Amino acid sequence: MSQAITTAQDVESLSKEVNCMKMLLACMLKSMGQVDAGKAILRMERQLSTLEDGEDKTQFSATLQQIKAAYLA
Repeated sequence: MSQAITTAQDVESLSKEVNCMKMLLACMLKSMGQVDAGKAILRMERQLSTLEDGEDKTQFSATLQQIKAAYLA
């Protein structure tokens, strides 16, 4: 049994969804334990290093920094 996951169509609602997802990920990292969360963050940083310089890499980096800050708070 699968359930469809929908995404908001308007920019303001989509922005709220993205912010919620960032906080959800930070909460998940906190619940994982320090070693596993550290491994997950390292994998995300490795993924970042594989991206070509540009807008996508800049946004990914900024998002990752926000998630790490929320995780460490």
